[in-house]
Amino acid sequence: MLSRRLGSVLKSSNAFRFAVPAPSYAQQRRGKASYLLNSVETDELQRLDTQHRMNLHMLHQKILHPEIPKDLERVADVATGNATWLLDLVKSRKGDSNSSNIKTKYTGFDITPSLFPKAETAPEVADIDFAVHDFFKPFPEEQLGKYDLVHIRHLSLALPVKQLDVAVKHVTSLLKPGGYIQWEEYDYEDQLAACPPCTMTTTWHVILNWVADRGYSLRFSDIIRDELKTQGMEVVEKKQFSTRGLPFCEDHKLTLLYAFDTGVPRMCLRTKGLGDEEVEKAIGECLEEWEKGVLLDYFLSRILARKPLDS
Repeated sequence: MLSRRLGSVLKSSNAFRFAVPAPSYAQQRRGKASYLLNSVETDELQRLDTQHRMNLHMLHQKILHPEIPKDLERVADVATGNATWLLDLVKSRKGDSNSSNIKTKYTGFDITPSLFPKAETAPEVADIDFAVHDFFKPFPEEQLGKYDLVHIRHLSLALPVKQLDVAVKHVTSLLKPGGYIQWEEYDYEDQLAACPPCTMTTTWHVILNWVADRGYSLRFSDIIRDELKTQGMEVVEKKQFSTRGLPFCEDHKLTLLYAFDTGVPRMCLRTKGLGDEEVEKAIGECLEEWEKGVLLDYFLSRILARKPLDS
């Protein structure tokens, strides 16, 4: 089984053994039919930490867009998961002389508290408030219009396109006039176009076509940008980043491995009529390519938008 192989790979991995748990990911919709990663078999905390580090690698270690002001008084991370992004933000701001003296209130929202970090995991946890909330529902009145920055990312497998307008309405309601929203998503369509011919690419096409058939978008970042505009936000920038041309990052390799270690690839292949043995053979061939050093590039778009001052 790939999951057993993954465990042994992770335990021997430098990223797993030596990386400090970094401050990541989507609203964890366990028990919700719309979240396609319900059947993740690997350790979720490791996956989110790895994904976050890989994202920062693609963003050239810049956790915030340069236009976001330093004097942030309140920051919200929606779909915070294990709060890796918030933890990293708190740490980086404490080390920045331009923001270290500013008293900032940080809040992480998620539909479930199951991944919220404990105080003993990192000292920065003490600076963060956590709240259980489903972004498909309105936020409490006391939270509305209070935040200078709302961050959100990786909802492409948690948020069907037909429900995006509701989610955007609710998350942007948290912003003060003049406040910013920073949103990051993978661009799967561009990834498919750039994939080299190999078994992993063939399998990835099957997976992502299956995802698209179920109401999710492979160009989710474009749809987010357009919806933010539709709802009156001023889009400052939409910029794409990629692993192409970057120095090798072990987290890139591990992120790709995680992509094939959920129940989703097996489910997709079964919909194509493959039996269990054929499915495991196909996944095994992907792993063999991975072990030989075949990597598929990732493409990530960051959208920055601002709530008008007169709103």
